[in-house]
Amino acid sequence: MSTNVNDMTFDQLVPSKSKYLTKDDVGEDGVILTIKGFRMETLETDDGNEDKMVLHFMEDVKPMVLNRTNAQLVGVATGAKIAGDAKGKQIVVYNDPTVSFGGKITGGLRIKKVAGAPKAASPKAGDFEDDGIPF
Repeated sequence: MSTNVNDMTFDQLVPSKSKYLTKDDVGEDGVILTIKGFRMETLETDDGNEDKMVLHFMEDVKPMVLNRTNAQLVGVATGAKIAGDAKGKQIVVYNDPTVSFGGKITGGLRIKKVAGAPKAASPKAGDFEDDGIPF
């Protein structure tokens, strides 16, 4: 007898004994982690095996299965254009309570920039013509 995935809570979908990082492992404040690298891994699912990209960290924590959103957020948070450029960079992995799954708000893992990390360079004075608008 098969369980309908759509009837399961998010916690049931990702058991607490998961060998991968879950929202409960990091909390809403999150944790700062250093990217070690990325590896394609085969995960067991109800529909059989599925290949997923997994993010590994230098710290002694479980690896994180990446979805499309979080993969893009790695680039945003690190400024890296390609995966290899993200190695060694720090990110915050946290539980975002507004993440939805299956049409329901469940919370889930998200990635953001470490607070206080360098920002994009600001334009130099004189890069813009004076248009007379006071700031």
